Amino acid sequence: MTGGRGLLLRLAVAPVVAVLVVLVAVLLPELTGVDAARTVLAARYADADPDPALLAGIRAELGLDLPLPQRIAARFGALLGGDPGTSWVSGEPVAALVGPALRVSVGIMLGAAVLSFLVGHLAGLVAARRPGSVLDRAISGLVRVFSAVPEFALAPLLVLVFAVGLHALPSSGWRGPEYAVLPLLSLVPSLAVPIAAVTREQVVALRRENFAVAARARGLGETRIWAVHLARPALPAALSLLTYNAAGAISGTTAIEVVFDIPGLGSTVVEAVRAQDVPVVQAGLVVAALAALAVGAVGDLLGLAAEPRARREART
Repeated sequence: MTGGRGLLLRLAVAPVVAVLVVLVAVLLPELTGVDAARTVLAARYADADPDPALLAGIRAELGLDLPLPQRIAARFGALLGGDPGTSWVSGEPVAALVGPALRVSVGIMLGAAVLSFLVGHLAGLVAARRPGSVLDRAISGLVRVFSAVPEFALAPLLVLVFAVGLHALPSSGWRGPEYAVLPLLSLVPSLAVPIAAVTREQVVALRRENFAVAARARGLGETRIWAVHLARPALPAALSLLTYNAAGAISGTTAIEVVFDIPGLGSTVVEAVRAQDVPVVQAGLVVAALAALAVGAVGDLLGLAAEPRARREART
């Protein structure tokens, strides 16, 4: 199923996927075999011996002495109700830890998505203007180079040049707009590359279509032909790639947050994994998955709005 009906089907399936993600997160402690009581004991009493009575008290406090189905049902209901619980390590509400981290990650991801779309779509249009020209070959070469360089490999190079060599930008932290420059520069190339490639191929193909030839024959200006008859029809494919890559960029954002010591969702979850702080890991995974689903849904809606044929298919 394609077109508007396919988009609507994906939107309808998204809530089912969200529920399955929550279920997997709930089952995480059972799948990993983590002894929650020992984790909490180590966090609260670093030098304490694993006294059976103390461990039993912690298990009762966490509800781990309940039967497995009851534990799963209680945790599943809590997560679905928006209550991620408290951290096993710090004792703070998980929402107080994940909320600010999510805002940082969303800001980075949205900034990278907007910049990558502008750069990628413009680069694709420029390359398609004269296929086979020096400029087209140069842009295609950059596309191939950056498609082979992952974010976590590009980030240290940028730090070496702009932070260590030129002393122009900070190398780590999150205390002002200047701290976002290198993380965004690390993320944008890999996101812009597929958009540039797809835009170029779409526009080169559209230039040969009858409507483009007819528009030139009617004497329409080249700027109008490119803006209305070429660039606009190429938007749905570019938007689809943008949202698909932005949803997948959550993992790339995690690597960037670790490299640049940014207090985002990815680095928070990484630290929670190291500390075996399962409630924080559960909440982080659920929030990341829901964010990816939301980005995908927004992309589907944008694609539906940008393509009249898809809107007609959705109404029928």
